[in-house]
Amino acid sequence: MATSLSPVIIPPTTWVDLYDATSIIVGTQIIIQNTGGSEALLSESATEPDNESGYNAIVPRVYLTNETAADGAWAFSDTGTTLQVEEA
Repeated sequence: MATSLSPVIIPPTTWVDLYDATSIIVGTQIIIQNTGGSEALLSESATEPDNESGYNAIVPRVYLTNETAADGAWAFSDTGTTLQVEEA
């Protein structure tokens, strides 16, 4: 993945709004790579999800993309990790 944006640091036990952290316009399809050392949970939601919401897990060195026109993108990690996020 060509990286033009700064990595997004996901602190332990904190949901992070990926659109807000990267200044990418909400609804733009994004590609996410876990460049850290811990698993992260990803959720498409307009507001901060609770820990019971549906999510996808992304392990280190794996890429995922979200849906076009998603109303939000959030990431969470129990121990903290780093994600590289770019427009798809």
